[in-house]
Formats: sequence, structure tokens, C-alpha cells
Amino acid sequence: MAPAPILIKCPCGIETRGETGDIVVCSGCGARYDTAAEAQRLEGVAALTQRQFRYLSRAGLGFIGLLGVAGLVWLNVWGLLILGAGGGVVWFVLFMPWMKRRMLTKASTLYTPTVSPTRK
Repeated sequence: MAPAPILIKCPCGIETRGETGDIVVCSGCGARYDTAAEAQRLEGVAALTQRQFRYLSRAGLGFIGLLGVAGLVWLNVWGLLILGAGGGVVWFVLFMPWMKRRMLTKASTLYTPTVSPTRK
């Protein structure tokens, strides 16, 4: 995973930008911040969110398949086309973007970086 940008606020009042996984040194007081643990936490949250996205997509395909089969039984080929396409629109255009927003909001609350300094 590519390193994510991080902003470190030192107790001396200086803000230093860096990337997760790096050792960031404050230009004011010389405090060193090791962000390797934050990189691991961020990777864990990203993996969890990606897994949830995969499950959501697979559930949508199952939902569309069930609607297609129900339409095929109920109205033959036209029912398959109508209910399958309608289910795809409902799932991937309406429901899935709403669920993605909820998941991303939840993931953003799971990751709050906290890095403590070590003196040189």
C-alpha cells in the first residue's frame, strides 16, 4: 500500500508533514516521530474496508441474480430482463453508493493517528 500523508503536531507548536512509515523529525525541537505503527494501523483499516466493499458487490450480484431468476419464472425472458436490469439499477446506482458513504465514514472514525515523540 502506498504511504499516506500525515500531519504531526509537535508539543513545541510546529506542524510537520510526512508519510506513514517514515521517521519524521521536528525542525523546531528535534523530536523524532516513528510512524511505522500508524502505517500498519492504516493498512488494517484499509483492508477491512476493501473486504466490506467486496462483500457488498457480491451481495449485489446475488440480489440481481435472484431477481433475474424470479422474473424468469414469473414472466419468462421479459421478466428476466426487466427485473434483472431494475435490480441492477436499484443496487448499483441507489443502494451501493449510499452504503459506500456509510462505510467510508465508519472507516474514517476507526483511524485516528496518534504518534508520540522520542528525543534525539
